Amino acid sequence: MAQWELRTGTSVERLLFFSDAVVAVAITVLALPLFSIPGPAAGETVLDVLQANSGRIITFVSTFFVMAIMWSIHNRVMNSLVAYDGVVFWLNMAWLIGFVFLPWPSTMFGSGDHWGSTDIVAFNSDGTGALYWWTMAFISGVGTITSLYISRHPQLIKPSDRAYWSSLLKTRARLRGAAFFLAFVIAGLASLVYPFLGFYALLVIIPLDFLLKPTKAQRHNLEEASRAETTAPG
Repeated sequence: MAQWELRTGTSVERLLFFSDAVVAVAITVLALPLFSIPGPAAGETVLDVLQANSGRIITFVSTFFVMAIMWSIHNRVMNSLVAYDGVVFWLNMAWLIGFVFLPWPSTMFGSGDHWGSTDIVAFNSDGTGALYWWTMAFISGVGTITSLYISRHPQLIKPSDRAYWSSLLKTRARLRGAAFFLAFVIAGLASLVYPFLGFYALLVIIPLDFLLKPTKAQRHNLEEASRAETTAPG
């Protein structure tokens, strides 16, 4: 089969299963550094352990939630496919590479000396924070490009979902990927000044996920479009 030939049927299912498996492994790897944290020593409590390893824990929790948001968006896109071509295949591979790579900068950033330090100097970053946030920007950017490409090639979308996609492009949800990408890029730049500044992006990213979802009226229109496409004759 040619590299860029349209693929349908079980090929789509296999691509989805493979993607879900890679994401599951990446999230599991993300949690592995926590298992190396020793328990309380003599005279210590669990609170002491949590405080001493706050960087790893905070980074893990924040990364997990952001990964969950990005995966849910990507999963919704990929589950709308009835076929894919070489462009979608390689964009999906690039997205997965970012997902698999993310646990490494996450671990470095969470284990950095800047956590708990009181003498952090501005513009003296080791770059781990920038790598961490810009890896997220890469994942978000590739996901956005994938969505845009698929939306411009309706033959790749399930017939029952085409009207939904067409209507979705008219809602504010179309801006979500670009907004995430921009927020992550800014967070990376901010972390080059002070490592902690990047985490203020989370105060924007999580609310953005809710603010840029379709409104109640738009969701109603999307449901109507989906039902109309499903019940259309032929």
